[in-house]
Amino acid sequence: MKSSLWFVQLAATAWLLAMPSPAAAETRQELPDALKPWAGWALWNERDLNSPSPYHDSKQVLRLWPSRLTLEVDEAGGRFAFGVTVFNETWVPLPGDGDLWPLKVTASGAAVAVVEHKGRPAVKLAAGTYELTGVYRWQGVPQRIPLPAEIGILSLVLEGRPVESPVWDTQGFLWLKRDASTEQTDKDFLGIKMHSMIADGIPLWLHTDLELIVAGKSREETLGTILPAGWKLASVDSPIPVAVDDAGQMKAQVRAGKWTLLVTAFRLDQAAEIAFAAGAKPAAAEQLLAFRAQPDFRLVEITGLTAVDVSQTPFPDKWREFPVYRWNTAMPFRMEERMRGMGLQKPAGLSIDRQLWLDQDGRGLTFRDRITGQMQQIWRLDAAEGQELGSVRAETQGQLITRNPQSGALGVEIRDRALNLDATGRMPRGGNIPASGWRTDAEKLSVTLNLPPGWRLFALFGADWVSGDWLTAWTLLDLFLLLIFTLAVFRIWGVKAAVLAFIGFGLSYHEPGAPRYVWLVLLIPLALLRVVPPGWGRRVLTAGKWTAVLALVLVLVPFVGKQIQQCLYPQLESAPGAYYRPQTAGFQSSLGSGAPMESDARGLDAAPGSSVEYMKRDSGKWSVSRSSQNLQYDLKARIQTGPGVPEWQWRHAGFGWNGPVTATQTVRPILIPMGFERVLSMARVILLLALAA
Repeated sequence: MKSSLWFVQLAATAWLLAMPSPAAAETRQELPDALKPWAGWALWNERDLNSPSPYHDSKQVLRLWPSRLTLEVDEAGGRFAFGVTVFNETWVPLPGDGDLWPLKVTASGAAVAVVEHKGRPAVKLAAGTYELTGVYRWQGVPQRIPLPAEIGILSLVLEGRPVESPVWDTQGFLWLKRDASTEQTDKDFLGIKMHSMIADGIPLWLHTDLELIVAGKSREETLGTILPAGWKLASVDSPIPVAVDDAGQMKAQVRAGKWTLLVTAFRLDQAAEIAFAAGAKPAAAEQLLAFRAQPDFRLVEITGLTAVDVSQTPFPDKWREFPVYRWNTAMPFRMEERMRGMGLQKPAGLSIDRQLWLDQDGRGLTFRDRITGQMQQIWRLDAAEGQELGSVRAETQGQLITRNPQSGALGVEIRDRALNLDATGRMPRGGNIPASGWRTDAEKLSVTLNLPPGWRLFALFGADWVSGDWLTAWTLLDLFLLLIFTLAVFRIWGVKAAVLAFIGFGLSYHEPGAPRYVWLVLLIPLALLRVVPPGWGRRVLTAGKWTAVLALVLVLVPFVGKQIQQCLYPQLESAPGAYYRPQTAGFQSSLGSGAPMESDARGLDAAPGSSVEYMKRDSGKWSVSRSSQNLQYDLKARIQTGPGVPEWQWRHAGFGWNGPVTATQTVRPILIPMGFERVLSMARVILLLALAA
């Protein structure tokens, strides 16, 4: 009942704080006479305009406010009555449920229909103040009756006698056959079971399930100390009221039933010994304890505890997968660290360098990945979803591509801890592209996207840094110049010219050979000529104006010609690296062919019994072949050759990450296709010519 009174006081305070003051109400009602006819139209959708809000949450509305609920109960039935203020039309819940349905319900003397709303009886009332009454019919007083959560004050009369302390639990049930006066005092019982799990890491976590089996009357019990020394409480999830002091001792207000409390604690230091404090009384003399190791962090051995067969214990299912020990809480146990991390053998992550080529029609991409890594512990590398792996070479040796029997993904077996792979393949152009292209994390990843003639990259999302796209090409200085130029045109020629200048100047700003600073130089004499009186100063400004106009013509005419040429023949556009064909020494376009490679073997001595045999000598070069390599594929195996690798370079964009990249990360490029780029080229020409005119 104390908790109910506390709730009422808090709710009343919130109600008083939420009510608008008279001065605020008068201020809100002040409306010009010309706008008063429009008030209804402007507020037609404000259903909760008259509903107050709690002081702590202005977005929450209280559409109703009930008063004290009076409930009279006897063997034949019951009667309820309570007042309610409705601020806006809403559903008002009533005491009862499907089994205890209220009858003859009236609202201020008028009969109202009771229907089921959100699983309980309710009436729908318009805004106003009402007195709700109703009756129940039953044969014998029921054990309990559910009350609405909105009710805060209750007056119960049971068989003609007022009940000063009704039993009203946190789930909203009013117990009619159980109160503090009817409970037996000689049958009190409390049983405690503790099951815990320690999760290794930083911090060290301790999760405890505290199971209470209670019989007898409702009372407050001291359960004992639930936390070992040095642990700090993080959270308690309990269906009954509990309190935990600084020493880890718990008290609970218990009542008959079976209750499970979830306690979470942590400690920042890596204690070697775990025990309860001297003089503390643990809640349970013995408990089962699980340990969840973190091998990539450290290797730990538990000493001082006895391992048990978890299948023979009532240990919680959520922790059965871990080793379980029996702990006599009066004795300490130790967590002895055997190795921290992976020591000096911890491998660096994979380093991936990706090259992507977009098809001319934009429907797909060809990729070439160069993957390196030392002291790796992975034995299979699978391509990401949507990646059609074509060929893989390890140290110039073609590798057989197989399907993972578990996931069905294409990949290759890794047979050398010093990884050096070249992989090619195809993938469709869709929304998101896998960042690394593989189902494994990468320590370093850099990607170059090569675009065919006529294509541009507007923006790319998902990477830490991007270069070569239109969006990130803008700097603060560029934006400042664009705004200054637009504002100057607006002050001289007006809004239409300013809009024309903003679009035309912005579209052409980053194009090669575009007039940029010459526009700003031209605006200076044009603006001064409007205010300088006739004389030698005006003549100087006029000469400067025509000089700037001449410079603009010399820059604008070639730029317009290039834009028209680019629109008609995109292959002739000025692009960095256009027509450049790199010399791919040591990397042939026929990757994965499996043909013997010519290698410079000067100074290479074959040890007796080695796998390298010299076949012939021609012009100072040795032709070598590996004849008996360990774990070599079957000579009859068909090694995939994959797609042809493009060698062209046109426009390209680079992007990457400043740290490790997970296998699930993706990027989303926004491309400008050739057709739309032609439209933009013509728009640049038209807008700049219109601006110059």
